[in-house]
Amino acid sequence: MRPIADPKTLATFPTWFPAEWQGAFWKVVSCACFAVINGIVRYWSGGTGEAGIEVLPVNVMMFFQNVFGALLLLPWLMKFKLREFKIRYPVMHLIRVVTAVGGIYLWYLSLKYMPIAEGVALSFTGPILTVIGARFFLGEKISFQRLIAIALSISGAIMISRPIFSLENSQLFGFVALLPICSALFIAFNKLLTRQLAMLGETPTALASYLLILMIPVSLFPAVFDWITPSAHHWPWLILLGLLAASAHLSFGKAYQLAEVTFLTPFGFTKFFLSTLVGFFAFSEIPSSWSLWIGTFIIFTSILLLGYKIPLYSIAKRFRSS
Repeated sequence: MRPIADPKTLATFPTWFPAEWQGAFWKVVSCACFAVINGIVRYWSGGTGEAGIEVLPVNVMMFFQNVFGALLLLPWLMKFKLREFKIRYPVMHLIRVVTAVGGIYLWYLSLKYMPIAEGVALSFTGPILTVIGARFFLGEKISFQRLIAIALSISGAIMISRPIFSLENSQLFGFVALLPICSALFIAFNKLLTRQLAMLGETPTALASYLLILMIPVSLFPAVFDWITPSAHHWPWLILLGLLAASAHLSFGKAYQLAEVTFLTPFGFTKFFLSTLVGFFAFSEIPSSWSLWIGTFIIFTSILLLGYKIPLYSIAKRFRSS
């Protein structure tokens, strides 16, 4: 999805502070918002196993997050003229919204069944899935370096999933490792549709607005079948979910207005560490598995290979010739 923040929406830094580091700051803020969202969803979905919690279905939490998030971003939407909201490709927009809702639902469901750190690490396979999808749906070429990145990402995901798939680890219900990976697949398809719509001439304003508005009725449909009316003590947390989601969108957009994608790529990894800290301090979840840390490092390396051009083929050729 294209950035949706207006340069004047968020506070700016002094002029002497480099723009790219301002972008890094907002990228970390966005990751922090997502980390807190992960903690809230894991707690109220009953993922921590704490007794006496009035559990909310993830569909219901997702619906109210979309409602409050859209309401909080409404002042930003009102800045734009009506002609910028003209829908030219309704079917593609609808599919894009459905994939976004499906991706969020699967991600929240994974938080209910598995520790935050493992889920976030597996979700980082998303960029790799996007590259593979771009090859088949958009005809983009996959270079030798990207092939290496894909192989590394798959091996990292297998390493992280190994103890989760183990029959001995019954607490994780076996195949729940597929939930964050399937979520990443939905989000990757969403990004491909966004890129395709942008190539067809849709503006970033239209892309952001349709997603924010249409996600409300689309997420309401599955919530109805699993409906539980939130209690009084749920509402502050649901409003906070909307606030955090809106803040994540705005800070994410601000980051990419100030700095290039390649510069910001490493800062996206802070989402893993911040989410791990949330899991540790809020739920005493300590990721002690060596396979998690090694697999996560391998996936992070694969993402860096996607963002930075390294002459791997030339290096390998020289190594063979020597």
